[in-house]
Amino acid sequence: MKKHNWLFLALMLVIGLIMPGAVKAEVPMTLVVNGSVVKPDVPPQFVEERTFVPLYFAGQAYGADVTWDESSHTVTVNDRKGKIITMNPGFRTAYINGAKVILDQAPLVINNRTMIPLRQIGEWLGATVGWDQASSTVIVNSKQSLAINGRTLTAPVYQLPYGRFVSINEMAKPLGYTVSTGNGKVVLEQGTEKYTIAQADASNTNGWRLIDGQYALTPEFLSQVIGAKASWNEAGTAGTLDKLQRITGFSVTDNGVRVETEGKMTFSHFYLDSPDRIVIDFNHARIDESMPAPAVSGKVKAVRFSQYSTAPDRVRVVVEMTKHFGYEVSAADGATNVRITDNVIAPVVPTPVPTPTPQPTPPTTNNGTFTIVLDAGHGGKDTGAIGTANNTEKSLVLAVTKRMKPLLEQNKNFKVIMTREGDTYPTLDDRVNLANSVNADLFMAIHANSGPVSAHGTETYYTAARSKELASIVHRHLIEATGFTDRGVKTANYYVTKNTNMPSTLIEIGFLTNTSDNKQMLDADFQQRVAEAMVAAITEYYNLHH
Repeated sequence: MKKHNWLFLALMLVIGLIMPGAVKAEVPMTLVVNGSVVKPDVPPQFVEERTFVPLYFAGQAYGADVTWDESSHTVTVNDRKGKIITMNPGFRTAYINGAKVILDQAPLVINNRTMIPLRQIGEWLGATVGWDQASSTVIVNSKQSLAINGRTLTAPVYQLPYGRFVSINEMAKPLGYTVSTGNGKVVLEQGTEKYTIAQADASNTNGWRLIDGQYALTPEFLSQVIGAKASWNEAGTAGTLDKLQRITGFSVTDNGVRVETEGKMTFSHFYLDSPDRIVIDFNHARIDESMPAPAVSGKVKAVRFSQYSTAPDRVRVVVEMTKHFGYEVSAADGATNVRITDNVIAPVVPTPVPTPTPQPTPPTTNNGTFTIVLDAGHGGKDTGAIGTANNTEKSLVLAVTKRMKPLLEQNKNFKVIMTREGDTYPTLDDRVNLANSVNADLFMAIHANSGPVSAHGTETYYTAARSKELASIVHRHLIEATGFTDRGVKTANYYVTKNTNMPSTLIEIGFLTNTSDNKQMLDADFQQRVAEAMVAAITEYYNLHH
């Protein structure tokens, strides 16, 4: 085994890993270090949902000192780089260079063997750690990075023997794709693009894998799907994925505009009046904004363009016309053609990219008032999830919901109803019946998540197709507010979203069981930011339909 693999094998042996399942011993699993499978002489032990390995094996495998002091019953890990970790069996307190820290799980003595927990200590030593659900694989590797269109992601890279995997949501975000999941499929959408990805075969990279509770792909496979280019440096420590095309020029005729491009572009478009103009957003595109505007003639009054956004990379081209005309847009290799016709079409309100095409929405009821039902999850005898600071989900989500109500009521068109305003417990039927009985126009359930301590991030759910647009808008605003890992927009048959008669969504702000997520969610400024983001999302949705 190469020297660097010996070093990171030691990390694997001193890292606390959370894995789902019942309490077991000698659980069959695969251990992978820097992409290579390793087999310890003594099988790992699975205790209270955590994996332990014997101290002696850590000492053999690691190129540093991992020792046991019988007199003080102390385990010492010395990485020979200036970091020393000490801990004692049966105690969660540990010390890093003398500073007190708390372990998720204390070291154990099993059959006269000192056993060390996995994930947490290794993360202190700078390793990336993951759990591949389908193959029961512990993943430990050195820190690696992936840059998309020149911008480096913060998402972890997990190295398996057959490829390096990265969260789909984290890769999709800078590329401008929305992500939805359901029926074992992951769907990426943007403008005219739509890609459906299935689960990978056993030891393969031809689809998604579930790593640390998130859908993950190799950049190489994603590049094949979307028509991009991906590669890794010789050392395998840094990867790139690029999907960029340039708009190189314009030519104008009396009846249209030719947009000259590198390759065949994907785009979305809409029509606006006052003045009459066609707006085209090119995905994965860049343009030199100092390029001179083309000369115009005939039905074309002006052509304007800009680098509309850089994360994702998107170019907006506006073709202003002399009066109200119809138009057609078609893409070919090397050009996108805008043909102006005499078939007049009605102007539309644009759906903001990357929000999916709007689904049919029921008309506003209640004499023109837009009625919103806010459902703070759980309450009363039902605490919901318990956070790492012993805080409760029911209190957190009520605090956020109560911040939303007065902000929404500043809009004279909104009527806001809460399913609970204190520590009470309305049943799921109570919540649904309330929304349906008042003929609500929109229903939002506010929740926070729970899971293994390694699980983190924000996700948004909907059930009926009519709710997809609402969920997409809500999720976009929510991710911007939390700054957490984007776990995507998902479908689920939650009772409150399945049985309400109006567009409905359920948000999971973050994980109370993750120390980092929970610490931020307890902050009053964070709660206010989330509340304001949800108000902005509801307002955007309302403005699209009224």
